[in-house]
Formats: sequence, C-alpha cells, structure tokens
Amino acid sequence: MISAFLTTGCADPKTLERMGLITTVGYDVTEDGELQTTFVMLQIDPNAPQNSVVLTTKALTSKGARIEADLKSPKKLQSGQLRVALFSEEVVKLGLINLADTLSRDPSISDLTYLAVVEGNTKKLLDQKNSKFADISQMIYKQLDQNTKGETVPSSTLQETMHDYYAPGVDPSMPLIKDRGGEIVITGMALISDDKMVGKINPEEAFFLKLINDRYKAGSIELTVSPDGLHYTKAVEGPDELAVVLDTINSKTDIKLIDKDTPKFELKITLKTRLLEVNQALDLKSPDSLKQLEKKLSGKIKSDIEGLITKAQELNSDPFGFGEIYRKNVRHSNLTTKSWHEIYPDSKVDVKIKFEILRTGVVE
Repeated sequence: MISAFLTTGCADPKTLERMGLITTVGYDVTEDGELQTTFVMLQIDPNAPQNSVVLTTKALTSKGARIEADLKSPKKLQSGQLRVALFSEEVVKLGLINLADTLSRDPSISDLTYLAVVEGNTKKLLDQKNSKFADISQMIYKQLDQNTKGETVPSSTLQETMHDYYAPGVDPSMPLIKDRGGEIVITGMALISDDKMVGKINPEEAFFLKLINDRYKAGSIELTVSPDGLHYTKAVEGPDELAVVLDTINSKTDIKLIDKDTPKFELKITLKTRLLEVNQALDLKSPDSLKQLEKKLSGKIKSDIEGLITKAQELNSDPFGFGEIYRKNVRHSNLTTKSWHEIYPDSKVDVKIKFEILRTGVVE
C-alpha cells in the first residue's frame, strides 16, 4: 500500500499545462523562397485569456520552422493532437510531397490528419478572429470532417494522400478552402499531378469525383436540366432550367479495362436516389414524367462525368485511379507514375449510367 501511494504521488498533474498541443499547421512561401509555417497551439490552462495561440516562423524546412517555434513558445510544442495541415496554393504548385512526407514520418501524428489547400495565405486564414468560433482551427477541422463524413467531398487524409502519391496509376486530390469575408468555405478540390497542383474542380465536380471513386451511402446534390418534355401541374414560370435536389444517394461504381492497347475503360455507375425538391410544379404523380426526369438526369450526370474526366486528362491528373485498374489487368506492365502519365491523356472512357428515383420524399 505504501509503494502504491508513493508511486501515484509521483505523478505530475500539470503535465498537459506545460505542453503546447499543436492542432493545426499551415504552410506558405515567402518572397525570398523560405517556408513560412503557422502553428495553432491549443491552450490547456482554464485561466488562459483565449483558447488558442498562433505562432508563425520562417525557415528553410518544416522541422527548422518547428525549432524556431519552440524558441518562441513558453511551452514545449507537441504534434500528437494535430488534426489539420493546410498548404497554400503556391506551396502545392511547387511540390507537396516533402512536407507531407515529413508529417507522415512523425510517429506522433495521426494518419487521419486532414490535408487541404488554401486559396490565399494560410497565415491570414489562421490569424483571423471569428465571432462564431473561438478557435478558427477547430472550425476548419469540423468543417472538413463533417463534409467528408457527410459525403459532400472526397476524403483527403494524410494516409490517403501518401497512398495516392506513391501508388502508380492514381494521383492525390485535396479539398480547397477559402476565406470569404470571415467565413471558411470549401470551394472544390485541388487536382495534383505527381506532387504538384495542376488545376481545380468545383464542388459539383467534386461530387462526381467521389461518385467514381467510392460508394455513396448518403450525400446530396443540386442539378439543373432542361424542362422541355416534362409534365407540369401548371404552366411553367420562373427559371429557364429545372433545378432538382437529389438526396440519400446510394451508388455503386464498376470500372473495367476493355482494351489494353488504347487503353479503353468502361465506367458503369448505378445510382439510386430520392428526389427531395424541384423548383417548378413538376407532376411527380405521373410515371411518364418521372421516367423522363430520370432520363434527363441520367444524361446530365453522364455528360458532367465525361466533362470531368476530359478536364482531368487535359491536366494529366488521374484522381480516379484508372491507372491502378490498368496495372492490375495488364501483366508485366511495369507501370510507373511517369509511364502512366504518358498513356493517360490519350486513354478512352465509356461512361454508362443507370439512374433510378426510388421515391419522391415524404408527404404528410
């Protein structure tokens, strides 16, 4: 009993109060080419005047910036609570992998840390005060987390980004965020080729990217189609296009290599969804009207997916993983990232959509 008492008595109850827990890190490039790193440090002390502290340093490397930050901090910085790593567009255009690889090699940093690209300066983003959230870094984390789990945008964790970079036949993609008058907005996805950002896609295109890459079990999207040929309960008034909101989406995607010489792929997507809202008086009780709507939406989705694939090919970025399908089906292909980027822009994709509206919402 005495031994147990002495052992427990040696514990230091204020260990956490002496630590600076880094929750978010942001990277920018200075005019002289140095790496500017911004750390958001969580305040454990309940008597502290604010929940977090922001430290900014300049160095040639991320580890050098960490050393400089330690010299500025009254507490020893720890990375075990890192939740988000932000990279400015300039950083990602120069090359992402050195910084991401450094993060992945730190055993204290979780593989589930979210990575995102900032349109603008990450320091300005993290330095700003927000009346709705005391800690801007926590707001960014929760925003990325809920949109990823809500299947609004594809997931982009540290583990997934590193896998996509090192796996021949697929390129990483990362969420784009921007400050709009004090509000943090996800504006789409950054497309990456090798480890450099080569282009952007908007939120609707990000939806289709996830549709190709993964199964949907939830999620929602607003699409617009021509109202011609549809049945209405009254004369059409208002916008020239019919806006449709699809909700509770269930999907299945199948990609097959059908010609290894071209190469040519067949992309089949089965999509079952609920019609949540329309902006015009569409006759939803008419089976013919629903079938026509299904046909229009199927054509719209097919066209948009084809446009997204063409756009990605022009940028020579393969976030869909067509190269992985090619590598798995062609023996002795010895596929590398370089060799796939030589083949990929000329590859063909035959898109086939099977679309079905299961129900039209709940009516009391």
